[in-house]
Amino acid sequence: MIDVRRLTLCFVVLASVTSCGAQSSSQVERVTTLEAVSDESNENGELLLAKVATLDQPVDAASRIGDEAIYFVARRGTVHKFIDAKLDSEPVLDIADLTEGEGERGLLGLAFSNDGATAYINFTNRDGDTTIASLGVNRDGVFARESLKTIIVIDQPFQNHNAGDIVVEPSGMIIVPMGDGGSADDPLRVSLDDSSPLGKVLRIDPRDGSFTILARGLRNPWRVDLYQDRLWLADVGQGKFEEVSALNDLTKITSSPQIADFGWSAYEANDRFNKDQKSIGHTPPVISYQHGDDGCSISGGAVAVSGSLIYRYIFADFCSGRVWSIATNEFSPKMTLHFDGLDSPTAVVRANEKLFVLSLNGTIWQIRN
Repeated sequence: MIDVRRLTLCFVVLASVTSCGAQSSSQVERVTTLEAVSDESNENGELLLAKVATLDQPVDAASRIGDEAIYFVARRGTVHKFIDAKLDSEPVLDIADLTEGEGERGLLGLAFSNDGATAYINFTNRDGDTTIASLGVNRDGVFARESLKTIIVIDQPFQNHNAGDIVVEPSGMIIVPMGDGGSADDPLRVSLDDSSPLGKVLRIDPRDGSFTILARGLRNPWRVDLYQDRLWLADVGQGKFEEVSALNDLTKITSSPQIADFGWSAYEANDRFNKDQKSIGHTPPVISYQHGDDGCSISGGAVAVSGSLIYRYIFADFCSGRVWSIATNEFSPKMTLHFDGLDSPTAVVRANEKLFVLSLNGTIWQIRN
């Protein structure tokens, strides 16, 4: 999601950006809009965006059963515990020696097992390859670094498009979205090639690292959210469109004929892209928006499970700083704009049923509603 092409401008960013002049292709309903957000909070209508903490380059958050704490991930290789409205400066996990938090690399994702006793992390190792690993978690929330076990390592041919998220199914299997390996335009033509794990959604068995492909045709699905057997994916576009897709009935996907095909790089959103690529049963995005005023790099994304936004999928754009929601129960939902002018939002995440917007500049906001 973070794109190496904008490193000289913003140190790290979320997506492939090549043009920013067109109008949005999606119908946008603007309500409860904030044109500016103060350092602390701003209120409009039923929503409040409150600054709750700061952390060096936060990229993810997770929570575990029976624990009131929220665990925030810093891209340079640490995890920090947030409880009683305070973020501990002392990390509960430090793997900075195992990764390099530069470009689109680093510690990128965190999830907990269903019993909360195991943490799963997604990071790029010193060679730049995607590494999925597990660790034990003590009762006090401190990770047992000495128990770290590598589950699988996936080669990355380029430095960007590493995706980075990780979620756990009720069955205990791990879901990992993979980018197309990087560079631009899917140069290795891997996203639609089932012999490669790149550009796919993988279901990984944490016991032995074996995996099944659940979906193909993705460019860089930086953030995903699993809610009620539907996986929501915010896929960063190439040079024209950003898109939100959904993988339905996740637990029922068990074999290759059921693999969903999101189209990249035969398609960018609904536009034909690489004409030498063929999408089998192309599944169009739930929504897409064109590069322009609405932005140029999507920062997904989580479903609200309480409050006035309940059952809506919330996402942002790194370039425009806008935060929207869409209904999750509509065939062609409208994008509703809630906040505008945020500084470099990298992700919208849900933890302990709370919604947070993370910023590259270090700010952690909570959406209160």
